[in-house]
Amino acid sequence: MKTLNIFNTLAALTLLIFSSCENDKDLVVVEIPVAPYEIPALWLVGNATPADWNIDDPTPMTEVSENVFQYVGQLNEGEFKCPMEPGNWGGAFIMPTIGGTTISSTGVANDEVSLMPNGNPDNKWVVTESGNYTIVIDGNKHKIKVTKN
Repeated sequence: MKTLNIFNTLAALTLLIFSSCENDKDLVVVEIPVAPYEIPALWLVGNATPADWNIDDPTPMTEVSENVFQYVGQLNEGEFKCPMEPGNWGGAFIMPTIGGTTISSTGVANDEVSLMPNGNPDNKWVVTESGNYTIVIDGNKHKIKVTKN
């Protein structure tokens, strides 16, 4: 008797599942725009940069449009991150969303960036090939683009 009740329940659930698929609806994708990061200025710091780990005199990036910064120059094999102010390890940084994201002659492995208000977690980009690069960080789209020149 219990077995028959289990089978009847399963049959009813199966009917319910399949009958609920009859009135399929169109899938609606809702894009939620990201709020731009307000970036007053941006620098590079790390052993991959000309400034090395000198937070008091980091390598400057140039603002090319609102919240979009560019660096063109030498990067060495090593790590870097982007402070929003010099002289403050506990300040705000733009960093890779995933720590250890690699940069090479083929570009950047993951183009997403995050604003870390107090520098934590301490994610860094890792340059695997030395050379002359162009880095563009877009705070409006939360993206980084890297090309080897």
